Amino acid sequence: MPRVSVVVPVHNTEQYLRDCVASIQSQTLEDIEIILVENASTDGSLSLCNELAAGDSRIKVISLEIGDLPTARNEGVKVAEGEFVGFIDSDDTIAHDMFESLYSLAEENDLDLVSSNYFRRYDDKPDRYSYPEDGKVRLLSPKEFLKLNYNEQVPVNACMMLFRKSLFDKVQFPVNRYFEDRASTYKFIAASRKAAHVNKSYYCYYQRSSGICRSKPSWKKYRDWVLADSERLDYLGKSEYFTAEEKRAMASRPADTCIRKMRRLYNLSKTPEQMEETKALLESMNELIPSGCSLSLKARLIRFWLNTKKL
Repeated sequence: MPRVSVVVPVHNTEQYLRDCVASIQSQTLEDIEIILVENASTDGSLSLCNELAAGDSRIKVISLEIGDLPTARNEGVKVAEGEFVGFIDSDDTIAHDMFESLYSLAEENDLDLVSSNYFRRYDDKPDRYSYPEDGKVRLLSPKEFLKLNYNEQVPVNACMMLFRKSLFDKVQFPVNRYFEDRASTYKFIAASRKAAHVNKSYYCYYQRSSGICRSKPSWKKYRDWVLADSERLDYLGKSEYFTAEEKRAMASRPADTCIRKMRRLYNLSKTPEQMEETKALLESMNELIPSGCSLSLKARLIRFWLNTKKL
């Protein structure tokens, strides 16, 4: 049984896939398997997946008829044989020691979840680091980790995490959704027994104009972001982990972001069906934001403006 299964969803990334897979193949932890989940590509991605698999017995290839990243991740987990599972997007790369470092930490401390940082790489400007790079390791209870997640003091991205596979018996990625990490990583944290975070960027996140987060705005993308933060607020409100004061503090960041995205969602709502769902999301958001929650001035103004509109 491999120690780590690395699931790589592949969708129309033929020009980047070879570099991505090479960065996984060169891991100092050699006892891994690489699961390439090609999902409805229209370029040569599937052929390249098969070519790569022919040259490395550690590579498995799955081909799906639906083009959906969270579905690809879930299907990859189903065939994963490793004790732990990691995820890499097929147009990104990782440091050669990422999985050895995270796996060793998990094994030494009997952890269910380990996360680290990432840096953004641009074509036209220097790399950008958004988190501390001092290498500090923090061993965390689920409650401590959830506070960091909600306050976004650590990345909420699944690609920076190593998961004990048994966690997927309790949690999966929501399908047919953008920002599925935002809608799920807090659930994985809550399902874990013990976890850790490392202040080091092992993951190189390429900022490409064709990427999901940088492509043309759409109603569905903003709807999925608002839905994810609404679900996070709903979970927080129902949680028994936290006091009312802790809930107000933890709700501030997702509530603020949700309100800002809600304005864009309102502006992109064109059809009666879109307007109706936007109205329902606004009403739900208003109910989920706890009284006394601290919001920025901009968010307060946007919220007032939204609530004066006749949706």
